[in-house]
Amino acid sequence: MEVKSIPNPRSTKELHDKFAAKLKKISDSADKEAKSLLTKGLKETAKTTYFPEDFSTYLLDLKLSSNLPVSLLPDSLFVRPNFKGKEDFFHRLASELVTFGLAYQRVNLKPIPLHKITSLFHKHRPWWQCDIQDVETALDVLEKEGIIHKKDDGYIFEPFSVSGEIRSFLSAISDGISDYGEISLPLISQLVVWEKSRIISALNILASNRICIYDQKEQLVYFPGFKK
Repeated sequence: MEVKSIPNPRSTKELHDKFAAKLKKISDSADKEAKSLLTKGLKETAKTTYFPEDFSTYLLDLKLSSNLPVSLLPDSLFVRPNFKGKEDFFHRLASELVTFGLAYQRVNLKPIPLHKITSLFHKHRPWWQCDIQDVETALDVLEKEGIIHKKDDGYIFEPFSVSGEIRSFLSAISDGISDYGEISLPLISQLVVWEKSRIISALNILASNRICIYDQKEQLVYFPGFKK
């Protein structure tokens, strides 16, 4: 296999980090509401089956901040308000569209038309109550921030060279991931015939998108989306 370097994701990561900072206030609020629900005894939640292009659904920033399943969060967080809170809603939706768009693009390696984003988003994330205009508005937020790019044939969430690398990487390691979603770095090195720096670069990209958790000390990588 020819060894190539993965494009430097620094600029994209900086844009994502900048955008994520805008969600801190929203996440803090969601954290309080979610923990309040938990104290009332809502400890059980229905399990969701994720599709290949949708393996990062549960990585919604709001869920990470509260450390609770998405279904335990207040329904109001996923419904566009008529008056106060519209901007917060569209930023939450935009954040979720990033994880969705990256996952889709890394599987299909092509731009995503608006109508397909909307139909698949509703199919795999039924808790979001939004229409195609809402989705387009949230995508406009991402485009304005420079996180995504709109072309004639659809939206692009990252360079296709990066998507291709990530798809090859995930495909190579998928059989080595345990039922608990774990795989060691030494095993990854056996399954992926790349230089170590290239492997680490791929892991850093996935970790920055919150698709995996990379424990450098233990040389262990955890992919919650692959947990059975």
